[in-house]
Amino acid sequence: MAKKVVVVRVGEKITQIVHMENVANNPTVFGCVRVPTPEGSVSEGMIINEVEIAKRIEKACLEKGIHTKDVIFTVASAKIASRETVIPAVAKNKMDAVVMAKVADLFPVDVDKYIFTYKVQGSDYQDKDQGKVRNVRIFAAPSDLIESYYKLAEEAEMNVISVEGDGNSIFQIMSRQVKNSVTMCIQINRDSTLVNVVTSNEMLLQRVIPYGVSVFTDAMIQEPVFGVDDYEKAYKVLSSQRVLVHSMNAANPSGDFSTAKRIEITNNGEYLVSNIARVIEYYNSKYKDREIQNVICVGVGCSIAGIHELLSNELSVEVTTPTELEGVRFNKKIVIDAAILQYLNCSVFSPLNFIPKSMALRNARKGSLTGALAIFAGLVLVSLVLSGFSIIELMTASSNHDELQARKNALAPVEDQYNELTDVENQYNIMSNIKTYTNSNNNHFHELIDKLSEMVPKSFKIQSIQSDEDAVT
Repeated sequence: MAKKVVVVRVGEKITQIVHMENVANNPTVFGCVRVPTPEGSVSEGMIINEVEIAKRIEKACLEKGIHTKDVIFTVASAKIASRETVIPAVAKNKMDAVVMAKVADLFPVDVDKYIFTYKVQGSDYQDKDQGKVRNVRIFAAPSDLIESYYKLAEEAEMNVISVEGDGNSIFQIMSRQVKNSVTMCIQINRDSTLVNVVTSNEMLLQRVIPYGVSVFTDAMIQEPVFGVDDYEKAYKVLSSQRVLVHSMNAANPSGDFSTAKRIEITNNGEYLVSNIARVIEYYNSKYKDREIQNVICVGVGCSIAGIHELLSNELSVEVTTPTELEGVRFNKKIVIDAAILQYLNCSVFSPLNFIPKSMALRNARKGSLTGALAIFAGLVLVSLVLSGFSIIELMTASSNHDELQARKNALAPVEDQYNELTDVENQYNIMSNIKTYTNSNNNHFHELIDKLSEMVPKSFKIQSIQSDEDAVT
């Protein structure tokens, strides 16, 4: 029987918990629950008050009958950055060194304060200049951000299996839905929106938009007509009643008061919608030959009544939400609907596995074998970072040597001709120098005799002639 795991995503307002199998293919989800995050306990994804959050998680698990102590955290934070790069298609045991050698160029940060990991994108391919290469997406997270989740696990008396990034989590689940098509996934969260453009094995583009469901709920709270005074109440109204109209700046020819208020709430989402449109425009300019074929809306925003029609009209492309999910199974008691799709980013298949150095050192002090291995891995990683640069330089030097050798071989057939021409040129230069140094006026004496013979009478006789460099007598 597959081992079970608890996947936890701690948002600034809501904490999501998913109880599922910890397997890479077709895991079963046994249950999902969401609870309010204690006020001020999270800042930009970092856990500030691990004690209070741990209590919430323990209570929620107890009420749901979840006794699993192994946990995978999905971190929702704009502080986690990613960059895609191309590396030589080296053996797996050389990957770390080659990837880490790229870090300094891709991330202008203090590498000692960050944790790096990576995922291979797509398959190896042939490059005309570099030979066989592969695309790799490198992820960087601040060490203190990742360490805060290990502290939370310790407070909740749970064992950390992995710390995952929000972006990779949604990519892993969406890549199993798109098959061979190019799909845009719009994950609308409470205060932000994550936009991914993916294929079945590659993340083509990822952007974070700083607007989410709260652009609508905040406006509703400010309007007494809706009768809501907090996010949860406003979100419930948005999900159960048709507050949003079909498009931005919709007409209201009759001047209806209710319609006018709905239009105001809808227009408050202008920055959210326009930023999504800009992402699409940027993608289309970068990948002109890989058109987006499907647009999917997930996250808490997909439950808002009318959100699909609004996005479809404003983006000029049909926006839908899946009615079933590939690659994951649900317990018979779970109904697949928009509400359950809020937990998509908590479905873990192939996590990034950020491991902080401090955790490795702590385990080493406890004398655990796992800690010792983690320290060794950390030291190896540091050495790989340093040696990675040397490996890249060696590869470059080797490539230059091969190029020069090829040029030498190409010129070999004309080497003999070149040597022969060089010898002729040398002989010519020697003869020219001899002629220059031995030239004198006496060399032209015969020409003078010939001219005199032509000028004087035949009876004229010359008894004697004397000459030197200056005169003839």
